[in-house]
Amino acid sequence: MVRIFCEGSDDKTFLRLLLNDLKKSNEIIGFENFDSIINVMGGKSKLLDKDSYSVANKKIGKGIQKVLFVFDCDFSEDDNSCGGLEASQKAIEELIEILDWKIEVNYYIFNKNLDYFIIDTLDKKDGFLACEECFNLKKLNKNRKILTCIYKSLYPKKPYNFSHKNFDELKQKLKNLFKEEK
Repeated sequence: MVRIFCEGSDDKTFLRLLLNDLKKSNEIIGFENFDSIINVMGGKSKLLDKDSYSVANKKIGKGIQKVLFVFDCDFSEDDNSCGGLEASQKAIEELIEILDWKIEVNYYIFNKNLDYFIIDTLDKKDGFLACEECFNLKKLNKNRKILTCIYKSLYPKKPYNFSHKNFDELKQKLKNLFKEEK
């Protein structure tokens, strides 16, 4: 069995969509309910806190054989201890070492956050970037949440271009997570 730990419900929704896309294209086979294996931790600080894994610790090695952590690196100016890509990488590697689960553990960190990642993969992003500039949306919310909400409202049937190259590394980590050991 596998487990994915992520920060929040938006991350879970995004991961479920990506996993269903991989399943639809037969890149993940034989798994029905992705909700049951995605744990929302309630923020980056909880995701990086060893005490948040007391329940998971009981299942590691028995039921759970592979784990993937997926989270944002955030902005270094907002969090000096684990903001920014390097500090986030260091924090997750320290957590993995402390947990010492003796199973396959991997991680994926979004540069800045999920919304920045999504904006970078849009097919028609020029108009959205112009909208962001015109309304000074970064000043209202530098995380770009407003912009991705607008995009998802306009394109609800296919909000993401999962064939974009920026998805490749995350998709590979997910495929490896679900790959059967022989």
